Amino acid sequence: MTRWAGLWLSAVMLAGCASGPLPWGASRQLQALQADLAQIAQDASSPSPSGYVIKVHVQGEQVFSRHEGLASAEMGESIHDETVFELASLSKIFTALAVMQLHEQGRLALDQPLGRYLSDLPETWAELNAHQLLSHQSGLPDLLNLWPHKRLDGLDFGAVLAHFRQSPALLFSPGTQAAYSNTNYMLLAHLVSQVSGLDFGEYLQRHVFEPADMASSSVLDAWPRWVGQQALPYAQEGKVHGIDYALMGAIGQKGSMRDLEQFMQALRQHKLVQAKTLDLMMRPHAEFADGKRYGYGWYIGRLGGWAGLSGSLPAQAVGHTGRLGAFRTALYFHRERRFQLIMLSNGGPRTEKLLTQFLKTTRDRLE
Repeated sequence: MTRWAGLWLSAVMLAGCASGPLPWGASRQLQALQADLAQIAQDASSPSPSGYVIKVHVQGEQVFSRHEGLASAEMGESIHDETVFELASLSKIFTALAVMQLHEQGRLALDQPLGRYLSDLPETWAELNAHQLLSHQSGLPDLLNLWPHKRLDGLDFGAVLAHFRQSPALLFSPGTQAAYSNTNYMLLAHLVSQVSGLDFGEYLQRHVFEPADMASSSVLDAWPRWVGQQALPYAQEGKVHGIDYALMGAIGQKGSMRDLEQFMQALRQHKLVQAKTLDLMMRPHAEFADGKRYGYGWYIGRLGGWAGLSGSLPAQAVGHTGRLGAFRTALYFHRERRFQLIMLSNGGPRTEKLLTQFLKTTRDRLE
């Protein structure tokens, strides 16, 4: 949920490797990476019951896969491909996708004032547009990082709007700069709901989860069909930060490794949005003060030749990370190299450090 979602952008969209036999023709470079990643995983063994699942694909082949730790210590349930995690800021990828589906259908213009679609906004918000929200150029304050956890307990977006009607000031003039804000994506979820006439979770269920065969995915649903399937924070706690989050769009989506692999397959096959729409999402639309670039729901890597360096062409390398309580998540892919890395975890700083090591090692070997 924090700006940690951009910490690894220098490592975005690199190649990765494996715990099982490599495909025929794999290079020594990949074999060396395989050994490095396996050694990192071995060295990271911990008495903590929490853990992770990670998978790396290169050229469409799975070349690294590892499951470690427990989803629930009390139930003794091990983490596996079907274990459901809080996706944290990976939720933004799906929120942006929903907006772009409505844009494809001609139901939502990215450059039109939000007041055209929403009647319940604070006055200073009505002139914002979806492009500014998607690319974090709105100036909206990031309430998830400003407010204490207790204040967020059970808070829905209606209460958020009520607060900002009393305090509607923006941090900067929209479109003049970029600053990562979870509030942007909460407002986008509200926009999707109002334009489509569906609850946001129901919209994703019908138009993303079902078409992509994401059987375990949901929004704000804490309990999958089988309770033992749920990854708990640190494998022990029932709630994130001890509270009930009721906000969605920026966080709040649940899903498994299998679901994310299905999603990526559907995305590449253009089952969810057209190729030109995906290109638009992967185009750099904003640059933050630290130099990191953002498209629509994706951080943009600088690899990929002219496309990676251009401000107008779609990048080859994109990704996002997530952090909420004990959950650490990552999804990166490189279209030209057909590289993909997904990791979900419930171990907090320990698994965050491990994920950083996996990414850095992959970069050093294959960049």
